Amino acid sequence: MSVLITGAAGFAGAHLIHELVTHGYDCVATDLDISAPLPGTVACESVDLRDEATVAALIQTIQPEACVHMAGITSVPEGMINPDLMLSVNVRGTLNLLNALRQHAPDVRLLTVSTAHVYGTPPRDRALDEQAAMQPLSMYAISKAAADLATLACASHHGLQAMVARPNNHTGPGQLPRFVVGAFVQQVRDMAAGQADPVMRTGNLESERDFMDVRDVVRAYRLLLEKGQVGHAYNISSGHHDTIRHMLATLCRLAGVDPRLEIDPALMRPTDWSPRLDTTRLAEDTGWSGTIPFEQTLHDMLNAPPKGQP
Repeated sequence: MSVLITGAAGFAGAHLIHELVTHGYDCVATDLDISAPLPGTVACESVDLRDEATVAALIQTIQPEACVHMAGITSVPEGMINPDLMLSVNVRGTLNLLNALRQHAPDVRLLTVSTAHVYGTPPRDRALDEQAAMQPLSMYAISKAAADLATLACASHHGLQAMVARPNNHTGPGQLPRFVVGAFVQQVRDMAAGQADPVMRTGNLESERDFMDVRDVVRAYRLLLEKGQVGHAYNISSGHHDTIRHMLATLCRLAGVDPRLEIDPALMRPTDWSPRLDTTRLAEDTGWSGTIPFEQTLHDMLNAPPKGQP
């Protein structure tokens, strides 16, 4: 099966390509930024999803049998600084892709990657299923909610074989330091190598996250392509919440460092938490469950080669 991957040069892209190629799929990779190397011999074509004609020509040419749509701006701060750009990429780009698939590859199986952020910050005491109300609290979450709903509408009203994935926070080898785990990994690794003083500036360490390993997440994407039910959204979550403080302590223990923590007021944010998600639908339809312990994820991140090296 040929699978078109949008946003293939992003953090999860390389992991998804590895997952799909390992299971016998042919991958066609696209991204706006094609500077990042991809696994094996998979090449990445530069495509701006905001260009409707270009997207239509791409779909008409390659005729994909399946598509995983991951392209988009994922930075919450970027959405605050430049909301017009975020909406044009995340919403208009998705609409252009949906229209092109409807017109030129109507039998494609499509998985649009949304986010658990569409649920906002609900109460901690219950897990949300996919029928829970969307309460997005940032421009990023608003843009993903729009793309999410547009995908499901195309399945309902136009017969597109489309589904949506709503993953919780995920991390793993190759994540950039602009995300919290990637940032801590880089700092701790530099300390362990004697390249930085054992002092770490931090923000609010009491926020809670449901961190998953990206390799578990992309396995869920593959299984959804194979077994997911058209017109459904699927939560993806480990079900295990932990504080940023505990994550950092585990990371320091694995690296053998004991830094002094200095609270930086500029980094402080209100205490918040990832939504608790019910993944019953995903488990029943695909058999998925997370298999990689978070400590293993941190170990692998600490021992991964720097980005760009083999």
